[in-house]
Amino acid sequence: MHGYSIDSDEKRIVPLFLAGLAIALAWMSSNLLATEHFSMPWWMDAPSSMFFYGTLYALFDRRLWRHPLMRKLGLVKTPNLAGRWQGYLTSSFDNHAKRYDLCVQIVQSWTQISVSLNIATSASWSCVAVIQVSDPDGVALIYQYENQPLADATRTMHIHFGTAMLRVSDGNKLTGDYYAGRDRRTFGRISCCRLPRTIKQTLGALRPRLTGSSSHQ
Repeated sequence: MHGYSIDSDEKRIVPLFLAGLAIALAWMSSNLLATEHFSMPWWMDAPSSMFFYGTLYALFDRRLWRHPLMRKLGLVKTPNLAGRWQGYLTSSFDNHAKRYDLCVQIVQSWTQISVSLNIATSASWSCVAVIQVSDPDGVALIYQYENQPLADATRTMHIHFGTAMLRVSDGNKLTGDYYAGRDRRTFGRISCCRLPRTIKQTLGALRPRLTGSSSHQ
């Protein structure tokens, strides 16, 4: 995974919000320890604001940013694009005569993202990415990728770089264009839809919660 930029001020606002919350938690924990007349051992410090900030930031980066409450509070505008997408692409190589089946896998946190695209003859991975949320035409994902042909690809194919510019619609559709590097000089259209979470994926996401709740019973 690699970092990505976004045309939103949340990268500035959220750390300030978490810092304020961390200071409040550190103050409350300090008062609680004083009220209970509990003194920490000499080799251990009381929970500090930096400890709470680091914990809150890690939780927010991995999970909390996806929660609908964060959007209702106006803290997060970053769209959640994580998941498995399936669709097709066309290429100027054959004058867009054929649709090539593709599979896109997006792994995303609040600060990092990875976009991998696979077709029958090649695979590509994102290097850098930008998410635009302020565009009047809707949310857009723009990324540069490195493409590597598979063993059974034609001899004319070789490793190259390119750029994809995809627009998000209905929350579960990605459509847009891609442009290969100057060696290939090809371009085309990408269209795909996000697949629903499988039962196995859902149970995998719920397992930590179920384990945690059973341990308290």
